[in-house]
Amino acid sequence: MTSIKKCLLRVTVTGLVIFINFILQSTLFDYIRIGAIKPNTALVIIVCYAILRGDIEGAIFGFFAGLLHDMFFGNVIGLHALLGTIIGFFCGKPFKSFYNENFMLPITLVAVSSIFYEFGIYFFSFLFRGRIDIMHYFWTIILPTTVYAIILSVPIYRLIYGINDLLEEKEDKHRQLFK
Repeated sequence: MTSIKKCLLRVTVTGLVIFINFILQSTLFDYIRIGAIKPNTALVIIVCYAILRGDIEGAIFGFFAGLLHDMFFGNVIGLHALLGTIIGFFCGKPFKSFYNENFMLPITLVAVSSIFYEFGIYFFSFLFRGRIDIMHYFWTIILPTTVYAIILSVPIYRLIYGINDLLEEKEDKHRQLFK
């Protein structure tokens, strides 16, 4: 019974993080655009969550965050979910051998993931339609979006790290009560 409660608490909090981020990203973050670039906080949260929880949970988190985006804003259901799943899985790989208080890995993985994500969007959304001006897309979309994501990565990582730390502390208290 305790493992079910523990799992339910983590799923509830994770779902709330995805939902709150979605609400903020689709409403409030429209007002903090820089040019035509809106921050992709979902991507940053996927990377941070994957680093802290591992590849499987990162992939699941990425899938549901991407699926929510696909359902409301995507042209095709599944593209953002697929990209989020891939990013969550590969960013969760260094999970066991990483010192969580180090901020260089999240910054680096957010930068690489943002470039991968935006190239994936370009490839599936624009290249298939015959728009092959990749340098224009790189300079106007990919690079500014990546810089914006890097800037937001440290505060978001600290927030997700704090949430994860509270959940793990609560889970440890539960384990000690029932030993």
